[in-house]
Amino acid sequence: MIYKPSTSERVFDITNCISLALLSLLCLYPFWYAIIIAFNDGVDSAMGGIYLWPRVFTLQNMQVVLQDGSIIHGFWISVGRTLLGSTLSIFFTAMISWGVSRRELIGRKHIITFLFITMLFNGGIIPYYLLLHKLHLINNFLVYVIPGLFSTWNLIIMQSSYREIPEEVIESAKIEGANDMWIFLKIGLPLVKPMIAALFLFTAVGHWNDWFSGAFYVSKDSLRPLATQIQRMNAQSQAGTNMASIATMSNYNRISDVAGGSTPKSIHMATLVLATVPILVLYPFLQGYFVKGVMIGSIKG
Repeated sequence: MIYKPSTSERVFDITNCISLALLSLLCLYPFWYAIIIAFNDGVDSAMGGIYLWPRVFTLQNMQVVLQDGSIIHGFWISVGRTLLGSTLSIFFTAMISWGVSRRELIGRKHIITFLFITMLFNGGIIPYYLLLHKLHLINNFLVYVIPGLFSTWNLIIMQSSYREIPEEVIESAKIEGANDMWIFLKIGLPLVKPMIAALFLFTAVGHWNDWFSGAFYVSKDSLRPLATQIQRMNAQSQAGTNMASIATMSNYNRISDVAGGSTPKSIHMATLVLATVPILVLYPFLQGYFVKGVMIGSIKG
């Protein structure tokens, strides 16, 4: 017997689809608008009236950004901190999570409680800055990596996945002579790959979008990531200052001689688009693991 939905169910489905479609458009349009401005003549964009596609298509804005050494250098700083920071953070957090998930660990509950408290409370930004200064991490590339080597939130999620591993598998490995590190690397990590991939994506996006560290803990332009440069450009643009005064665009005057119709806003949008591309490229490769990992986390929590 073929099921035929009632009229009320059809109305609900149609209303639901329309609502979700409108919500998706609202989420996607700001990025689409940034693409439009990035590929439209800057002077023409300043006249307004551009909503759906570029009115005067040009690659000049992208050329200006790609010719700016500070932007390209900031891009590679962001790439380096994202790859190194995310990889080390996931590895160390996974290793600690594996340890506290073992029931034979002495004082296990007290350790978990202590770690959980650190997630809820902190000493504040001034003591944190003084700590980084004592550790010689101010104006140091490692300020992007070392403070984020451990995440209590990720530990809680990983721990729930480790607990689902049958104890018999671990006992069999120990009988065969495997040590704890071998079991962690060869059994623990492979069995929770979807969760690792999902958390890696979350951590990588956090590193890539972090502008705060570069703005407050780094004063050298050569160490500022792309996100910090974009934030500074946006702040200066909103304040109505000249693009030439922005430290991250110190050579803008030289480039502007050949920039044609580019404007601060169009260059800002072009930089924003270029900064978004790496995450968009990375996501499809982790999408399958990401969806599966999120579902595992929601079920096992």
